Amino acid sequence: MTGERVIPGAAGSGQNPQNPENPQNPAGGQGTAPTAVADAPGAGTPQGARGTSTSAAPRLSRRRRLEGALFVAPAFLFQLSWGWYPLLMAFVISFTNARFRGPVEFTGLTSYLRMWRDPLVGEAFKVTAIYTVLSIGLTFMIPVVVAILLMEMPRRHIRWMMLLWFLPLSGIASTLLFRYMFNAQYGLFQWVATEVLHLSPQPFLNSGNQVLFWLVFPGILFFGPGLIYMATLQGIPASYYEAAEIEGAGFWRKIWTISLPRLRPVISMLLIFAVIGSSQAFEFPLIMTGGGPGGASRTVVMYLYELMRSLRYADATALGVFLFVVTMVLVVIQRRFFREDPDQ
Repeated sequence: MTGERVIPGAAGSGQNPQNPENPQNPAGGQGTAPTAVADAPGAGTPQGARGTSTSAAPRLSRRRRLEGALFVAPAFLFQLSWGWYPLLMAFVISFTNARFRGPVEFTGLTSYLRMWRDPLVGEAFKVTAIYTVLSIGLTFMIPVVVAILLMEMPRRHIRWMMLLWFLPLSGIASTLLFRYMFNAQYGLFQWVATEVLHLSPQPFLNSGNQVLFWLVFPGILFFGPGLIYMATLQGIPASYYEAAEIEGAGFWRKIWTISLPRLRPVISMLLIFAVIGSSQAFEFPLIMTGGGPGGASRTVVMYLYELMRSLRYADATALGVFLFVVTMVLVVIQRRFFREDPDQ
């Protein structure tokens, strides 16, 4: 023996006692130094426990996906049964001679050719186009201006104005009310025109040249999109306007550089709804005028309704499919015009 000190556990193991990889002395003789193995995440976790934790994540992910699918399923089934399935069936029926009774036969493009030659279809699309332009110009853009101007008022005045605009009124009830107000003999508007403004008696809904304007006019009073515009404007930090005032920006400059850019996505979304809603106008013209006088307010959907009442199902579905295609083309054009990146 040469007097060498033997470390317990090292003898007979065939390992160097000064080796840092020695599991009995990983610090190379420094018993108080922290070890990398002990500090490593999961170093003290058994292999079986690690396997359990990693396998639980996929199961949890699958469970969450299943829960999401179950929540979406009712809405998806509703849209499938009441949206896409009727549209598909209308597309199929438009190529047949579907009628109330009798066998259904495939007729190809006969219904579309008949629709193309029908002069009433062209008149209905002309009326719908004018109605859409007037509706967007009066009931869609005016609320933008009104919402911006209202934001300059004291907050308590804003609450009162919003209360007056958003009274809960039934659509059918308000339409019937306006029909009586536009009556050419004893309506409120006729009284205002003759007794207050001292004008000659106005035909209002009885005039083919004025009927579309007066049909759109009540929509201004409802201030429909204004609530969404005002909510968007209230979300703009006041510091933006304060910084613009410090830079010397005036009222219109602040609107052009701050308010309108923030309203752009909202205007784009609501414009889609406005185009779709105006192109499908039915209840309001039907109750107010019934399509008169002389078809001056007969929209496409109203003419489609007349075809259905005449049991011309194939012609009605062909007209509905064509209206759907035209509306989708307008929506695509509108989205390309309002998108943020022109290169997309």
